[in-house]
Amino acid sequence: MPYETASLNDPSFTLADDLASLAAERSSDKRVELLRRIAEAYATHAEPPVATERYLFNEVISKLVDKLRGSHRVIASDTLAAMKNLPDDLVRSLASDADIAVAQPMIRDYKAMPEPILVDIARTGSQEHLRVIAARDQVTPPVTDVVVERGDDTVVGILAANNGAQFSDAGMRRLVGKAREDRHLQALLVDRKDLSLTAVEDLLPMINEELARRLCANAARANNAAVKKYLAEWLAERKKNAERTDAYIAGIRKGDLNAGDVLRGLLAQGRLCDAATVLASVLSLDRDYTFGVLAGSNLQSALLLMRAATLSWPVAEAFLKLREAKAAQYEYRTPPTRAQYLALDAGAAQRVVRFAKVRQVTAAN
Repeated sequence: MPYETASLNDPSFTLADDLASLAAERSSDKRVELLRRIAEAYATHAEPPVATERYLFNEVISKLVDKLRGSHRVIASDTLAAMKNLPDDLVRSLASDADIAVAQPMIRDYKAMPEPILVDIARTGSQEHLRVIAARDQVTPPVTDVVVERGDDTVVGILAANNGAQFSDAGMRRLVGKAREDRHLQALLVDRKDLSLTAVEDLLPMINEELARRLCANAARANNAAVKKYLAEWLAERKKNAERTDAYIAGIRKGDLNAGDVLRGLLAQGRLCDAATVLASVLSLDRDYTFGVLAGSNLQSALLLMRAATLSWPVAEAFLKLREAKAAQYEYRTPPTRAQYLALDAGAAQRVVRFAKVRQVTAAN
């Protein structure tokens, strides 16, 4: 019987016969068509395949796919991704293929994807592989941990917007950490329904009032009393702090207050956002830019801003202590010493600030 018309419902047909035909076929086009037909028949067979048929299927299909190239391999991956159960070696081969057109169907659609394989691909695959992983219907914490660690801005954005992605506490902390200088990512995180109170606490200092109110609304929809109460208190305190900060800035400009004393007090209270607002005013820099530098991973850049403002070592020390308290977020290492801070060239630091101002003006135009 020609393979184009054979059927599992036909008494003359056995899976072993069709697999034999597939193994003997030399035409790539016919191989792919026969593979597709066998896979469909195998998947829809009313009776579970016997051990012999299962072994033959895995053996022949794996060897065949290894020989396919280009569009034929893409078709094979797309066809096999709909299967309920495939050999792990075959899944790994297709899902880790350097050609993303081959890898995508298996990563995206194979429901029985073993978690260890997905973790391995996340560790070694390209950013294209990571984008497909990040968009899967379900992404478990061991996988998201790696994707957040390795992914570029696009990958992390896809993952943050995916309601099927689940995060460990460490993974969520790292994700929130990546949002410090990324307003788009902040907005995506605000809309997630799985934020813990710890994540909310980490996220709030870096977002603007509009996003904070949205976070309040999301918490209300989730009916999470603890989060709602915390947000309400934070918003009230944030308003008071903003008014106090404006008053501090006005006092500094009039000469009634010393900028170093104000900043040291704010940093000692853990108010990095307000400290960034005051420092931005002293240096005539954009507030969001200044906060991004102070909250970012490049400690040298933050200290250069402080030297540019001719701030004393006690102010820098208060800043370093605040960072040290947030060690889990900032991956804090051995802090600079007083001598190292004072060794920074204040004139060079001021030139860096002037360059930053020029860039901001250029970007605004």
